[in-house]
Amino acid sequence: GNSYTSSNNLPSIISSIASSKGDYMNFESNLIGGATLQDHANNNNTIDLIMNGNWDYVVLQEQSQYPSFPIEQVEQEVFPYANQLSQITKDSNDCSNVIFFMTWGRENGDQDNCSNWPPICTYEGMDDLLRERYLTMANNNEAQISPVGAVWRSIRDSNYNIDLYSSDGSHPSFIGSYITAVCFYTTLFQKNPVDIVLGQEL
Repeated sequence: GNSYTSSNNLPSIISSIASSKGDYMNFESNLIGGATLQDHANNNNTIDLIMNGNWDYVVLQEQSQYPSFPIEQVEQEVFPYANQLSQITKDSNDCSNVIFFMTWGRENGDQDNCSNWPPICTYEGMDDLLRERYLTMANNNEAQISPVGAVWRSIRDSNYNIDLYSSDGSHPSFIGSYITAVCFYTTLFQKNPVDIVLGQEL
């Protein structure tokens, strides 16, 4: 992963939630700001972690914008490396499951690339494409999904007045990371998120 995962130390929040519910989570991560799956596929530290960890789960997270780009670009720059990392995971860990971290659309869409690719000019357009492409990655690799982006979408659509984003409109606020962690906890441990009392683990 990259800064979406390192923000607010997401893995530690998940681990804290697990501990508060009587579960145990051992984790390692290689989080590089702005990194793509292609970067990780060519990173020795990432490959060593996957191959030598004997993991139950390996979580893969693409750079925040790439999956929402035109499909021809995604088919060249995203899907092959999702496949490569998934295969390395399965070849190296007898009982491992791959989980794709479905990220979210930027608060006001991807304004950096909007002029060249209008579908991502809005949050909804960008988020729709991210969801579609992450589902494709999961289906293509017989993997699971942590549907974080879908959970964020539900919260936004329900007008709960929860500020999920940090000031840049891209990275998560602390509450955004906390909600992301709850989503991951339910994915990893198959527990009901309603059982987690907001703030108990903070």
